[in-house]
Amino acid sequence: MKKLPTFLAILFSFAVVQSQNTLVINFNGNPSEKIPFSEIQKITFDADNMLLKIAGSTNSYLLDNIASITFLDELGVKGFTGVIGVNVYVNSLGEIVVETPHQINQLTVFDITGKQVALSTQKKMNVNYLNTGIYILKVVTEKGIVNKKFMKK
Repeated sequence: MKKLPTFLAILFSFAVVQSQNTLVINFNGNPSEKIPFSEIQKITFDADNMLLKIAGSTNSYLLDNIASITFLDELGVKGFTGVIGVNVYVNSLGEIVVETPHQINQLTVFDITGKQVALSTQKKMNVNYLNTGIYILKVVTEKGIVNKKFMKK
């Protein structure tokens, strides 16, 4: 169970580095809850609970009830309220391929620690030189920013 809090702490750090400003907790069968990062004073884990200290009070969330945690940049995409359609995969040539109807301004690959390891402005990027592992691809389009996780085998 110690691995989950460590992994979530890394994800929170990565989200902050990537200029995300809102934490969204998606619950199993219940509405999601949005919390601006500016209101979060402390995040801790106690057994099977995630504890968020917000404005002097502590909210407790049972990890089994959380379907997913999402990070958003709600202020960075002005005037756009739709979903940015992006499909990402690694092809047989060892390239990341990004499919989207939107103009791609930049692709940035980060390792799990948040370190930038690759950069491109094309819809394809060679990642053969990367070690096997999980990476995050930041896709910047004219409609906004999408972060996608991918696995390099």
